[in-house]
This record gives sequence, structure tokens and C-alpha cells, in this order.
Amino acid sequence: MSQNVYQFIDLQRVDPPKKPLKIRKIEFVEIYEPFSEGQAKAQADRCLSCGNPYCEWKCPVHNYIP
Repeated sequence: MSQNVYQFIDLQRVDPPKKPLKIRKIEFVEIYEPFSEGQAKAQADRCLSCGNPYCEWKCPVHNYIP
């Protein structure tokens, strides 16, 4: 885990790439390709287990995020 508690400012949220539409139309599974291990770690480092509720006010449904 990164020691930079403001990593979420430096590293923007990235969604994984979507599978092609032709495939999504015939399957009933996840529409996104999986992240690589490095990408998943980088996105997980954006987590704010720091007491600064920036993620709470950015949540579209205003969920309390401990």
C-alpha cells in the first residue's frame, strides 16, 4: 500500500476495458476485462483508509465509507 494518502489525486480512476459489443450481446457475464495485477494494485492504492472522507462526498449515493 502506498504511503501517499493523496494518491487518489495523483492517480485517476481507471475502468478496465470493456469486452467488444458483439461478445457482450451473447454472453451473460462480466462486461469488463480483468485488470492486470499491477493495475489492480494501483487502483486499490487509491483507497483512503486515512480518515479523510473524500470518497464519501464523491460517492453518487452519499454512502458513509468508514
